[in-house]
Amino acid sequence: MASLHPQDERNEELIQFVRRELQTGIDGNGAKVEFISPTKTAEWWKKRSENRVARAINHNIHARAATIEKAYLNIFSILVYNSKTYLIREFISHGFQDQQLPLLDHKRFGGDLAMVRDMKDFCDTQWMFCPVVFSSAMPMDKRTLPCRQILPIKDQKITTTKQNHSKSTIRVVTLHSDCYDTDWSSSPTVVFKEYLTCERDALWNSWIREYNAFVKIDSCDHIVQACPEGSLLELYKRDKPPATPEERRYFLYGMMGLIKAVDKIQNLGGGPRNQRTGFAHRDIKPSNILVFPGTQSLYSDGFRMKLADFDTATSESPIDEDSVSLHDNDGDKTYCAPEASRVYTYQDTAIKPVPLSSDIWSLGCVFSEALVWVAGRMAAVYKAAGDRKTEIETYYPLQVDASLGDCFHNSQTALQCVLESQQAAVESLKGPTNLSATVCALVKQKMLVPHKDRPTPSYLWHEFNSKYEYLFPSLNRANSAPTRSPSRAIGSEVASPVSMGKSQRGSFQYSQLPHLRTTSSLGKERPMITTSNHPQTDLGPLGFYTQVPFDHGMPVQQISPAAQHDGQIQEIPGSYHALELSNGIDASKVIKSTHSQVESPGYLHPTYTGPMNNPWKPRRSSRDQQTPSGQYENTTVEDVIRYRKIKAKKHLLPGYEQFCRNMGRRHFIFVIDDSASMQELKSEVLKAVQALIWLVKGIDLTCPEIRFTSNPSKRYPPTIAAMAGRLYSMDKLASLLRHWEKPDEADEECNMRYALDQIFADAGIVDPKKPTSVLIFTNGKWEGGPIQDPGVEGCITNVIGKMRKKSISNTGFTFQFVSFGDDQDGLDRMTYLDDYALFGAA
Repeated sequence: MASLHPQDERNEELIQFVRRELQTGIDGNGAKVEFISPTKTAEWWKKRSENRVARAINHNIHARAATIEKAYLNIFSILVYNSKTYLIREFISHGFQDQQLPLLDHKRFGGDLAMVRDMKDFCDTQWMFCPVVFSSAMPMDKRTLPCRQILPIKDQKITTTKQNHSKSTIRVVTLHSDCYDTDWSSSPTVVFKEYLTCERDALWNSWIREYNAFVKIDSCDHIVQACPEGSLLELYKRDKPPATPEERRYFLYGMMGLIKAVDKIQNLGGGPRNQRTGFAHRDIKPSNILVFPGTQSLYSDGFRMKLADFDTATSESPIDEDSVSLHDNDGDKTYCAPEASRVYTYQDTAIKPVPLSSDIWSLGCVFSEALVWVAGRMAAVYKAAGDRKTEIETYYPLQVDASLGDCFHNSQTALQCVLESQQAAVESLKGPTNLSATVCALVKQKMLVPHKDRPTPSYLWHEFNSKYEYLFPSLNRANSAPTRSPSRAIGSEVASPVSMGKSQRGSFQYSQLPHLRTTSSLGKERPMITTSNHPQTDLGPLGFYTQVPFDHGMPVQQISPAAQHDGQIQEIPGSYHALELSNGIDASKVIKSTHSQVESPGYLHPTYTGPMNNPWKPRRSSRDQQTPSGQYENTTVEDVIRYRKIKAKKHLLPGYEQFCRNMGRRHFIFVIDDSASMQELKSEVLKAVQALIWLVKGIDLTCPEIRFTSNPSKRYPPTIAAMAGRLYSMDKLASLLRHWEKPDEADEECNMRYALDQIFADAGIVDPKKPTSVLIFTNGKWEGGPIQDPGVEGCITNVIGKMRKKSISNTGFTFQFVSFGDDQDGLDRMTYLDDYALFGAA
């Protein structure tokens, strides 16, 4: 028998190899079909020392083996299998490469009858050689798959969602190992979620990790991460909550990560808000939250929860009157928000917007229930559900008929029993409860509230994460804790009317005493600075009282070494009374300019205290009841910077609107000590000034005014420009701060008396028709002799005299020193002006 031609030998060898290596997959019609992986054929062709490609090429077609191996190897396999190798030159000349397979148009290379016939054979055979290969380098989010293309599914389990009018099918599949890369997925088991596009023309994203998405003729598929632990509901049913404070820490952190998922889906696409393609999940509940274990055990580092099942997801738009509206209320009514529920009959057809923040409410319900489960297991969850049902049946019976008999709201606000059950859960926990109380406070104050009062997900995550990072600092991050300096003579412990100190992130916090400096020491306890009976208070930069915060307004307590575990700081036991949310502005009182009203909270000497007995109602002394207490939460300069960065509206700062109402319209003058002694504090001062300008710009009568003590008679912006102050953007106002005196030209110390004389010499600065507040940013290191030098005191006395002559009220003209640094003479000078100066009084 005659021997085979070399090309024919290659054909026969390849055919035999393919038949041996065939694997079973599934095509778009659900039929099982055989295929061979392109990886295997490539390995066969490139077997060392055999030159298989070169030997298989018909030398009449003038194709180089290197060219084929680089970009046409899979195409060449199909041609060799069909004995049509001459067609390789058509593919090369038209630049049609392996990555462009499959080829769907058999007339792609011309209409010659013989060519068309051979290309039809190619198109029919190609499916065996080009299954779907999943790779992180080959995104498929906009790729449409022909029904004949093969999915490399080794085996699968198919389920249909239990949702009413189900629009999806779930496949838990195992892929053939040579049809995906490990960068794309570390496991061969993934989840395909198939949406029937003929019923719903949409492609929803899934926020359990999405590997790829692709579209078939009558459906669209998402390939997502397989979940070994199942849903949060299944975790509840196993009834094994975290047993130790360490496990509780990882559980809470993983759960709160759901906030980031909601933030992501609400802000898809980036760019201006009106160009984003975000949506609301609208069916957040335990069965739609998947649980992923930690690296060492279930509740350990790496524990995560992720959102799943986006069947009911919609963009923010009104409900229409169609019975199959995209906004029909097909989400779970137990966890739905008040604004998304339909208690009354007319709401079944009335157009009613469903805001994106409805997801925040649903998350709040999940978090609240999780706290109850962690503390009391499923028995407590069942009892809490019974309490909700009883309260609704007793006080809100209409909700029962609307299938809202066990939800978390009364159609407007959270049920009282919901708030009580989560509070009781936290109180019953053993060991540290600080982090649990933080979650409890967020749910109560920011999540289970009317939708107009719910902050953005990014705000919620920042609030939680900043407290978490404080409680559990990373070893690679320098951590700071306030320290108490030794006792000094009376007067030296008293701060200036407004004082700022450094926060953990190098920013300022309102009302932290300047001598309470920070130290960097890893692994040390973080003490809370309080009085014996109540948190320390101090006057804020605009003359109103705020609590002393630490790290974004969170007071902290001293903990014992026993609270440490394996070198890591644990939650602080019993101190969650101090975790009322920060980022508020307390406008309880404006400092007055006469002697009797120039007050200081310096009598509140800071000491270390242990945990309080009643964590929800901190004790107050009689002295505390006599002084203006904080009605709102605390705001730090860092918070303001963050709000500006994410372009959040000022009114979202808790207490800001009340502050504006109390302050009214007035003019603000910022006097900055730019002497050489302030140079090292420059960045801190400018950050604080910019933050305050941003806060008061909207209520300034004209435009916030900036003065520097090096040239006090010059104002920024100029008087004429200030009359059109509304035209000044925040960025333009901030740019005026560049006029800070250069270090080599500035005086070593500020002549504050001269500076204030120059500023107050303006006849129109004390004007009964123009309420004014002056803030002076300084370290107190001034020229002019001893602390009791009458210079600045006399200057202020002159202003008070002008106020009396013009019958200006005590709040018509106010001034306040904002102290920086820890120079002892400077602090003593501030204390003298604050507590002992007579300002002309007899």
